[in-house]
Amino acid sequence: MKTLTWDSSYTWDDVNIRWGNPSYILEFGDPGYVGPPSTITTPKKGKRTMSNNPIPKNGKVVLAMAEDCYDGCMDHQDEVGLKQTRAPEFGALITALKGNSPTSPTPPGAPAPPPPLPPEPGLIYLYDESKVTTGAAIAALTAKDKEVSQFLSAARTVLVTQLGKAWSPEWVLAGFTDQGSTAVPKSDDDRFTSINTIAIYLSQHPQYEVPAGGPMQEVTYAKAQALHTQLSDARTAVNDAKRDQKAAKKARDAGYAALRRQLIAFVDELTLLLGPDDARWELFGLNVPSNPRAPEPATNLQLSLAGDNRAVAEWTRGTRSDNNRVLIQILGVDADYREYGKSGNSSEIVIKDLPPASTVKVKIIALNGSLEAPTGPEAQITLP
Repeated sequence: MKTLTWDSSYTWDDVNIRWGNPSYILEFGDPGYVGPPSTITTPKKGKRTMSNNPIPKNGKVVLAMAEDCYDGCMDHQDEVGLKQTRAPEFGALITALKGNSPTSPTPPGAPAPPPPLPPEPGLIYLYDESKVTTGAAIAALTAKDKEVSQFLSAARTVLVTQLGKAWSPEWVLAGFTDQGSTAVPKSDDDRFTSINTIAIYLSQHPQYEVPAGGPMQEVTYAKAQALHTQLSDARTAVNDAKRDQKAAKKARDAGYAALRRQLIAFVDELTLLLGPDDARWELFGLNVPSNPRAPEPATNLQLSLAGDNRAVAEWTRGTRSDNNRVLIQILGVDADYREYGKSGNSSEIVIKDLPPASTVKVKIIALNGSLEAPTGPEAQITLP
């Protein structure tokens, strides 16, 4: 033990202090000494496997998996005893993503169904539509910017006869704002500025105008002003389209995230209701945790061009698959299929570095861990 003084570094509530005259503190080996608490190590969290049913992050795969679970809920949710994650919850989230469509015609003699809801696009369609809109807006802007560039080139030809070929401050007033140069501006922002400036210049110098209808291209204040307005509108349309596309993507991704949370809750609830060897897991398109089987084959393989020497392969996920082997065969080069790679938990892949003008066959083999589907879809495409 050691005598305690006021300048000791111990705190008043130390369990080894004994107050008195004198006061002292117990040390290791003294009767009654209390050692420091043992360090508790929190084990690192491992990867959550969800009863051998990992929940993917890829949106398309999440949707395909959720549709399998929804189909199982429609037929077996009461039998299994599901309470929290049932078909209506899945249906609402799936409909939000995919939209709804009119119901099929009623068969003769069957009771009339309730009036169908009007068709309404889902978040996936709205995002895809926004990409098309953005592409069209960019194409329109590119075309209008080209028209502006042609006008500026024609105006330069006209103004050379008035201002001379050598650059001077007068050329800046005419819209050719690059210091020391009379060339048409190279950037689209500079051309946007130039077309407005030259419109003002021509309004102040109508004697330099070339009216429409003659052998030369029209170079007038009215034409320049119209082009400036049209280019401004085209630039605004692109900005608006990009903003809307970003918002549509955010909404779609939020829909996927909500559906993924529903899947996590669904597998958690099934884990409480079914044993690890219960065959009914497969009724919901899921693995039997203690005895996973090979997945169902992938389906609906589609190939499309994706730029120079590239092709995109897209397919429908095979039930219970968590990966895919992508096999390719270049006709006239490969004697048979060879492995290109694996897609991970995704139902699409870009195949790169293909020979120009070649015909390429692709085959997809769905995987469930080390287990392979017995077969898979095939398709071919010819590159330009």
